[in-house]
Amino acid sequence: MTTSVRRKPGFTLVELLVVIAIIGILVGLLLPAVQAAREAARRMQCSNNVKQLALACHNYESAFKSFPAGGIVSYAPSVNVTPANHCTVGQDRTQAPWTVLMLPFVEDSNLYARFDMSRRFTGSSNIPGDLPNRDLFPLNNKKFQCPSDPNSGPTVNNSNYLGVQGGGPPTGLGAPACSTQLGQRVFFQTGIFFVNSRVRMGEISDGTTNTFCIGESRYMPTPNMRTDGFHAGWASAVKADNAFAVPATFAGAVLQINAQRACGIGVADCFNFVSRLFGSNHTGGCHFGMCDGSVQFVSQNIDINIYRQAANRSDGLPIGGFLDQ
Repeated sequence: MTTSVRRKPGFTLVELLVVIAIIGILVGLLLPAVQAAREAARRMQCSNNVKQLALACHNYESAFKSFPAGGIVSYAPSVNVTPANHCTVGQDRTQAPWTVLMLPFVEDSNLYARFDMSRRFTGSSNIPGDLPNRDLFPLNNKKFQCPSDPNSGPTVNNSNYLGVQGGGPPTGLGAPACSTQLGQRVFFQTGIFFVNSRVRMGEISDGTTNTFCIGESRYMPTPNMRTDGFHAGWASAVKADNAFAVPATFAGAVLQINAQRACGIGVADCFNFVSRLFGSNHTGGCHFGMCDGSVQFVSQNIDINIYRQAANRSDGLPIGGFLDQ
């Protein structure tokens, strides 16, 4: 008697390979869509961060009748303050930046109360300020961080949002009031935030809808950007020590948006260009909070002259339609 063996149905090797290939194709098609959706969510969160900071600036101005100072620097009576040295004299008397002054207006009153406004603040990590401000300098504050920036995160004190101090060419008409490091670190006084600024809403004669208030940046030096680890942070004071001065928490529109690669080991010292441009890890441009509290995504291809003009509060130059550039 012959016994037949019934074989169980199964996949052949060829069929398995075909299925694996189909799955691979589907993953390849879906992964970019998933990544795009995640970046869209991160970009939306970044825009919201800028919006909250811009609104906080408005609330500060309503309470104190001016926007917060970009950074406070007090001068000894013996110092002859002129436009040439106004921005770069007084390292031992650098105090609170705008980012700390406005903490109560972003629901961070408890953190604000921990700072001592009468004591020195840290400008960069290699020149520490006084206690308690020195110990607060390394603290992370996610309200100042864009989730799309890989250099930002819970272990660093980085900021992706800088006040706008003005704009113009490196030299000539419209150039900054003072600069250091062969003109690479610039200090304007024509925007909203600069050394000891107290800009009132009524002084923005170019129109609040046309004037930058806060700009997105991917260039603040973090600990992994230099071999020596020197870095700045969201609570940095103005680093005002003559040749090596730099405004860590505000910047000017000099170079085109995203004109420099993101900072990192092997990139030119980001301390030397953080004050001259804005940029982001979003494709094609970066966010700006306008002086009317709105947020606009500005193209990196915007006309350089219009871009610089939008950073100035009262230059009287027309910039209509600059967002369409």
